Amino acid sequence: MPTVITHAAVPLCIGLGLGSKVIPPRLLFAGIILAMLPDADVLSFKFGVAYGNVFGHRGFTHSLVFAFVVPLLCVLIGRRWFRAGLIRCWLFLTVSLLSHSLLDSVTTGGKGVG
Repeated sequence: MPTVITHAAVPLCIGLGLGSKVIPPRLLFAGIILAMLPDADVLSFKFGVAYGNVFGHRGFTHSLVFAFVVPLLCVLIGRRWFRAGLIRCWLFLTVSLLSHSLLDSVTTGGKGVG
């Protein structure tokens, strides 16, 4: 089963592989955060949200809607901070976030992905 650290490996490898001129450090940092973000849904257990609920673990935060909208919002809010072009930022952040569900889909534990 992928861990939070494992999810960070995909954007880290892509970012380091392409180099800091293509993926600036701030954009790389954001990609790592977004790759781990879907697992923040485990906090919902503390509020009594059931595992199988749409807002439970591997629910909405693991969906395609989440994977395409959250990077778009990040780019619209922080594009200048990332110091890279709009398309490059969105593409890297989207791939980083989608990698989370891809890794979860190949695990034998849990209920699959949203």
